[in-house]
Amino acid sequence: MPTVQVSGTHLQFYFTDSGAPSTLSDYTTFILIHGHSFHGVFRKLLPLAPAHSVRVICINRREYPGSTPHTAEELAIYASGTEEERNVLVHQAGVHLALAIDGIMQQCALPSAGCVAIAGWSLGNAFVLAAVAAIMDLPAPARERLQSSVKTIIMWDPPSMALGIADPSQAYTPLHDQNLSLAARVPAFGKWVSSYYVHNDLATYDPEQLNYRDADPSRKATFEDMPVKELLTLVDFTVGDKCDTALLEPRFVSVLASSTNKALFDPEIRNVWKDVKIVHLYGQADQWTSLFAVGHMKKRVEEAQGRPPITFRCNEGANHFIMWEDPDFTLKELLECTK
Repeated sequence: MPTVQVSGTHLQFYFTDSGAPSTLSDYTTFILIHGHSFHGVFRKLLPLAPAHSVRVICINRREYPGSTPHTAEELAIYASGTEEERNVLVHQAGVHLALAIDGIMQQCALPSAGCVAIAGWSLGNAFVLAAVAAIMDLPAPARERLQSSVKTIIMWDPPSMALGIADPSQAYTPLHDQNLSLAARVPAFGKWVSSYYVHNDLATYDPEQLNYRDADPSRKATFEDMPVKELLTLVDFTVGDKCDTALLEPRFVSVLASSTNKALFDPEIRNVWKDVKIVHLYGQADQWTSLFAVGHMKKRVEEAQGRPPITFRCNEGANHFIMWEDPDFTLKELLECTK
């Protein structure tokens, strides 16, 4: 079981690795960070990576298989910590992820002439942006290696709350549906988040034009027909109650907003990452929260007069799980994000 030890800590992160492609010595490596519950969704990308002359490394976040669980004190902060404690918790998570990525770069001997692209998918964006924001708090050698090797940051389908964007009044997610029992919420979330949605006019990303509840009846949810035994190899539904769901609740909005602002709009941090391309990748048939985030981020970039210059890429007809529905196309899209 491949793991990386976080320098100076007792923490380890489990990761899967497609291995170095045989066709290139200066290849691109995608380091992927998963979201809420679905830690195994990148599995189909790994065997296809060599054909695209890329390397794919997928990190399991803490609490997920093979990685170090949170301490009781950390879980208590997720549940009921103060604002200051939550800020420290998210910042430390960013430091640890950044150091884990640096450790993987060294352990896997990634080529110095190659390109590293870090992609946070769904809730994973909160952790990737925290890592970006933490760059000045890393030991100088780690900071310099990351600055030298990381060429692209991909914000892949971030839900609005993962970026610290407060939900609109008509927002809906099964995780917070008081009409569902606690036991029913997570399975309902699994189907809701993996369905396809037809939205109204997306030209302005007006919240009134988004479809909040009604999945497209002509298309099956990604995992609708998957046997439960197989599904459970991709997901861990127990983590949400411990920590992940808390990050999508109002008490973390200001914390994640601060982290996002620092990562993307703080002049000092932007100067450190000045040569890094930022891409916001999303699906046209995503659930509403990803598209609400797109509209908000486009407005923020416009208000900041294009600083940082974020590229927005829309996958027409794609839902939140394009990496499972069409892994070959996904690798092509990820490569396009690095160009």
